[in-house]
Amino acid sequence: MEESPPPAGAAVDTFLGRHQVSGDAVLAVLLALPLGLVSFGLLRASDSPLSLRLLAGLALLVLHGSVVPRHVRPRAAYGLAAVAMLLLVLLPPLHDPPGANYPAVLLPSSLVFGLLLYTVSGRLDLLPSLACLAVALAGVVLVVARFWDPASWGGSAGGYELVAWRIGLSAGLVAVTACLWSLGRLSRMRMLFLAELRAKAERAEADRAREWAEAARAERDRISREMHDVVSHSLAVMVSQAEGGRLSDPDSPGAGVFATIAGVGRDALRDMRGLLGVLRADGGTAPQPGLGDLSDLLDQVRGTGVRVAVREVGDARPLRPAVDLTAYRVIQEGLTNVIKHAGATATADMTLAWRPDGLHITIKDDGAGPAAGVAGVGLTGMRERLSMVGGTLETGRRPGAGFELSAAMPYEARSLPSSGS
Repeated sequence: MEESPPPAGAAVDTFLGRHQVSGDAVLAVLLALPLGLVSFGLLRASDSPLSLRLLAGLALLVLHGSVVPRHVRPRAAYGLAAVAMLLLVLLPPLHDPPGANYPAVLLPSSLVFGLLLYTVSGRLDLLPSLACLAVALAGVVLVVARFWDPASWGGSAGGYELVAWRIGLSAGLVAVTACLWSLGRLSRMRMLFLAELRAKAERAEADRAREWAEAARAERDRISREMHDVVSHSLAVMVSQAEGGRLSDPDSPGAGVFATIAGVGRDALRDMRGLLGVLRADGGTAPQPGLGDLSDLLDQVRGTGVRVAVREVGDARPLRPAVDLTAYRVIQEGLTNVIKHAGATATADMTLAWRPDGLHITIKDDGAGPAAGVAGVGLTGMRERLSMVGGTLETGRRPGAGFELSAAMPYEARSLPSSGS
């Protein structure tokens, strides 16, 4: 079933989440175009003292600049904006050539502080956001005190009674501040809710993958058991019949053919038992590696920083598939233990000795090795693998420093007796 594309809103949220600073920089520019241009235009047209206009302009620049780090540094951005607003509130009224007076806090750029309050209440936890709300309400008190008597700054109550003016001003500023803070908290709740939904979806996906893997492993185990029961019984019958034919007339020309059939059947039976055991242990169905893939394994290990020296003694001999796979896995687990316990800067010496009785693999390193007396899962698995082909494993600490692993396995796999055959 094809997955539906994500909604446009989710795509926008994802893009802004990955490019927060860039998105906020664009927003700062967009706010500066209508608000900043008007505010600086009013400052330029004012005939107030130059020092007063410069201070007001500096506060406006800080306000607009605080928009850029509002997501990555919300506390710092809000603090800068609060200081800029405090400066605008405390500055003397500005004067226009037509004769109008107005406080600098009435410049349009002051609206940017509302965006900073919304952002910080949505980015911080409850207690820090309440502290930011308290700062904003303290600023509201200062603004109300500044506008308490319109005559003091050259303004008017707009035809309303002074009491109505004061009540409306106070209630309006408090309501706007509370609404912006509440909207920020709602956005945080939405963000946390979506994060929890994503986490649940990821956990559900992981659970499904685990269930599928368990189901696949159980099915492989069932198939391997059925193959062992059916094929091993057929091979056992074939070997038995071939031996019977050979023993019935040892001197006949067909006795050698029967002996060959019996030998091939025994070899197939041994290899099948070993390979099906590996299938149950590993749960893999991909082509299995062998000593022919040893160079790739060594390249991977050396890529981690471990220095591996390889020495081969004797003439290499062909191995049965089960023995070849077991030899590769023993080397893989041994070198993995070197990386895990000896460290990425360790040195390891590996020897492949082709002796008359079988292949002997020795891996020595200069690290500490596993903890004494603790049989790890890897070592236990190696012993089980080797036992399936008639091999042995010995491990221990080297004199001085280091760890040594020694494995021996016959060239012909010798599986353990099975009650099911």
